[in-house]
Amino acid sequence: MSRQANKGRQGNKGQRGGKPPARGQVGRAGQRSEPRNKRGADSRTTQGARRGPGTDTRATREPRRGAEPTRPRRHAPAHGQPHNQAPNQSHGPTSAQPETPLPKDVVARLAGAAALMQGGAPLRVGQWLWTTREGSERDVVEELLMRGDLRPRFVAPALVASERAPDDGGERLDLTFARQGFPISAVIHETELAALADRLAEHFIPQLTAAPQYALHVFVPDSTPANLLAARAQSLADLLAQRLERALPDKQRMLDSELRRVSVPLAQVCLYARDDAAAGSLPSDRALSNAPGGRTRMRLDGAAPSRAARKLEEAFAWLGVSPGPGELCVDLGAAPGGWSWLLLERRARVIAVDPARMDPKLAVQRRLRHVQGSAFDYAPEEPVDWLFCDMAWRPLEVAQMLARWSRRRFTRLLVANFKLPMKRKAEMVERLRTTLAQGGFTAIRTRQLYHDRDEITLTARVR
Repeated sequence: MSRQANKGRQGNKGQRGGKPPARGQVGRAGQRSEPRNKRGADSRTTQGARRGPGTDTRATREPRRGAEPTRPRRHAPAHGQPHNQAPNQSHGPTSAQPETPLPKDVVARLAGAAALMQGGAPLRVGQWLWTTREGSERDVVEELLMRGDLRPRFVAPALVASERAPDDGGERLDLTFARQGFPISAVIHETELAALADRLAEHFIPQLTAAPQYALHVFVPDSTPANLLAARAQSLADLLAQRLERALPDKQRMLDSELRRVSVPLAQVCLYARDDAAAGSLPSDRALSNAPGGRTRMRLDGAAPSRAARKLEEAFAWLGVSPGPGELCVDLGAAPGGWSWLLLERRARVIAVDPARMDPKLAVQRRLRHVQGSAFDYAPEEPVDWLFCDMAWRPLEVAQMLARWSRRRFTRLLVANFKLPMKRKAEMVERLRTTLAQGGFTAIRTRQLYHDRDEITLTARVR
């Protein structure tokens, strides 16, 4: 699915070349920079290829240093948009809300985040181990610091440890930048793989005897050096599974796909070095993810207009629910149609809102209506079941626009993807959650999914 850059600007989810740039960052001259076309400087849009109706060709140019950023262009009301709004009811982008100061104790903890990124101390029993994407370790550390005095620290690329877990009242763990986590009950060093499997089996067998079923995950951190150990981790998983099956013949090992419907002990092993493993377990219904290490890989056929459909497919797996046949969905920032395609595959009805053109294969779908206009100006003719949003625009302004949907009861459920700044991401996530909660959304959850880049996925309901 494309991300609509602003009113009248063409977006595209089929990003080419690197991570999306930070949005709304302050430039050298002190002004906010204008978002670039998502595809980068070498995109077909910036080279003058065919543009959709309403596309501002000036939007692909960077503003002159010291110049005022280009303001979004206004468009005539799109089909299905109210024509009788008063001027003070405009849906256009609004200035960001004043930043709410963080509590003093949180500020004090965040001030020491840099020192916690040095690493060096070995893992030990009693700590919690968190996996993340390589490069997001600082985000996990800062998020844990904001959640309390948990004393997190960097361990290795894609790994963070903390003295405690956030207090979630015994419910499922809820962190944004961590993919998976467990309490460490054993740290084992063995040079021989068979010996390592033996010691892990001895450790887990007493923990698994009380339950009729269990699950087992063996994984490596998602980092460049650790991924070289993936084959060794798979061999260790096979050896450990064999030993557990022999020692626990009356116990059933559950498949990962079955963990959502039943809670069982989830035994986890992180092979973080060639001869070193950390092990622990927790109930599967408390785990951050039902996939080993939190890597939920989604595979779609070649009919999807863009790879962005994988993000939405993973979001549905994480959320545990998706639109059903006949449900009405609005897709903001839709072009070229990756998310709309996935919704149509579920036989939902889709209103795609984007000034750019949709993929020709989708344009002929009778259950899809394309509104070629700005998401900030669009309002539905009737309440919808689902609101989807994936736009390359300043995250707080997008959140304020989505909050209006909740205040006016335009939707029941929300799934949105937000592009984050390069720094202080955990603080931005908290501000997004606050903005949407003030608008009336409840049950707000945020996660940097496996298929997300410098972005997060947010789900919420209208109370």
